[in-house]
Amino acid sequence: MASTSAVSGRRAASSVQAAEQVVLASRVMGSLGDDLTLGHVSVRHTDDNRMSIKRKGISSSEVTVADVIEVQLDVADCLDQPQMHLEAIIHTEIYRERPDVGAVIHGHPMYATALSATRARVEFLTHDSVLFKDGIGLYQESADLVTTESQGKAVARSLGDYRATLLKNHGAVLVGEDIRYAVLAAVTLERTLQIQAIANSLGSISPMSAEQVRDIYPRKYQDSFLDEYWDWWARHFSPASSMVGGSDGGT
Repeated sequence: MASTSAVSGRRAASSVQAAEQVVLASRVMGSLGDDLTLGHVSVRHTDDNRMSIKRKGISSSEVTVADVIEVQLDVADCLDQPQMHLEAIIHTEIYRERPDVGAVIHGHPMYATALSATRARVEFLTHDSVLFKDGIGLYQESADLVTTESQGKAVARSLGDYRATLLKNHGAVLVGEDIRYAVLAAVTLERTLQIQAIANSLGSISPMSAEQVRDIYPRKYQDSFLDEYWDWWARHFSPASSMVGGSDGGT
């Protein structure tokens, strides 16, 4: 069933659609925990030469279309704008390295950031976790902010073909074929790690087998389900929704 949301989650064909996607995805990210004015979401337009990204200085939970900046990716100094996030280089370098990626999210969700400060890994304990059946990357060259082209390229290399990479002692970067998949990766990674932390506190964990993970993935993560999830996020977190900023975390 196709999405019924007024804001489509498919690759953005217009500046308006891209801005609306950034707004909704940012507000979903805001529901994962207080990140002050940090963290940023971007989407790549279908022409592949532009991206739209949240500006700095505003929290994810309060983003509107007026807070979205459009960037021309094929311009050398495209990030030289006064309201651009310091770490926007993460987005541009991933788009250059991964032509399949249509959206990038960087944030500091509590459980993903906690995992980035350990030697632990994602365990396949629940159906949620199988989204990361191929693994997740780890950028460990520095715990500092990612602000230079060389650092951005290193983050892109650490991501490889994965849906996520952790920035050591820092946070996480999530990507997707479009904004639906990027938001799904962000929400699902945080839920996966929260359950993993609880399970570890209760006793010896019992992960699923590789065969079980392979069998569950195609049934759990069908593209049609992504439209349903996107519609749910739109109903609960769009600027017009009364639940924006509320206690329903959407996970």
